[in-house]
Amino acid sequence: WWPIVTPIATITFCAALQYYNWVDYRQPFGATLTILALGTGKWIAVFTSWMGWSNYPPNFVMPATFIPSTLVLDITLLLTRNWALTAAVGAWMYAILFYPSNWPIFAYSHTPLVVDGTLLS
Repeated sequence: WWPIVTPIATITFCAALQYYNWVDYRQPFGATLTILALGTGKWIAVFTSWMGWSNYPPNFVMPATFIPSTLVLDITLLLTRNWALTAAVGAWMYAILFYPSNWPIFAYSHTPLVVDGTLLS
């Protein structure tokens, strides 16, 4: 469920900070700042919780990547300067680009591996 629930849950934070930055400062990078802050917090949680307490390797619990999605959302606001188009087009592209932007992260786990003569996938 993470490809469906995660963009819906995170776009609320992006929209709040994007609104604040746009109305008060006319800066269209609120969503990117939000995701960078959430990503930093997630990496801190991964290293302290998983690696620090249970000695679990962090490459198995890597957080999702939102940077391409948030850039599209911010660029939509920058080019259109319209909340309705940003909500319709930008939010749609934010959700659609989330799953493909994570494919390079998980590509290493989809390669076949031969262990003791047995092919593992």
